[in-house]
Amino acid sequence: MTSHLRRLTIPGQDPAALARFWSGVLLRPVVNGSDGLHLQMVEGNEPQALYFTTASAQSVPSGGPFLSIGALCGTLTDEVERLISLGAVLLHDSPDGSRSVMMADPEGHTFMVELSEEELMDDEFGLTR
Repeated sequence: MTSHLRRLTIPGQDPAALARFWSGVLLRPVVNGSDGLHLQMVEGNEPQALYFTTASAQSVPSGGPFLSIGALCGTLTDEVERLISLGAVLLHDSPDGSRSVMMADPEGHTFMVELSEEELMDDEFGLTR
């Protein structure tokens, strides 16, 4: 037998508001299912990887697991501005200052925002923006 990742549960004081926030981030509809609110993710949109790293107080403010997201297009700066408009809070830039930032959702759950797919492609081919 093989296990698969079924869901990531994000607890909060106001689950409906938290669901609306993540719906806006991921542009997925909120569904009121028999087991509570969830985002309806299309098939093939499961997390691409689970990363295991050494935790430091600076890189992981909550000391626990966090989501890592990236925009498909645009820039990291554009995505951070969009997420702030949805209610996210910028916690700090990455140590290298340009590849990712740590943010928190309206209830304080931390998540990382990485370079967009376009920026990663540019980086791979040595192109500058």
